[in-house]
Amino acid sequence: MKIKSEELKKLLDIIPPYPKVNIFHINNNLIELSKVLYDFCKDKEYDYDLFCSDEEFMEKLKPFGVEKFDIKAKRYNRHSKLYDFIFLNIDFKEIKDKQLFFKKIYHISKNSAKILIFLDKKDFNLEQILEELNFVALNYIDISNDYEILS
Repeated sequence: MKIKSEELKKLLDIIPPYPKVNIFHINNNLIELSKVLYDFCKDKEYDYDLFCSDEEFMEKLKPFGVEKFDIKAKRYNRHSKLYDFIFLNIDFKEIKDKQLFFKKIYHISKNSAKILIFLDKKDFNLEQILEELNFVALNYIDISNDYEILS
């Protein structure tokens, strides 16, 4: 997946300038996204929790305060923290139980949280799974020819 800083910076316009915004990010393949989010959150004094389940890629994310992420964990909630924005860029083909994965994501989301899922154009459709779990207002953000963002 190719991603450009300019496209990401446009995408961050959806985050309102409120205090105390919490951002959760699972990143297994887009170093540029972590760099842009890290700088954005540092500038705005937002909380940025970065996770990676790919040991090899995790080394590249060390400057951004990455933590090991276990997709098979019973729950993803840490210290009862709820997130305003959740960024997911992982290979969904590797997740056996996608419904269970998104149920756990749902439990760490604030009531009006925005979840942004980065997908290669060739990836499968997640909409049906999300609709079955009562995720609402699903739509695609079109800012690139190389990938899609499901919101």
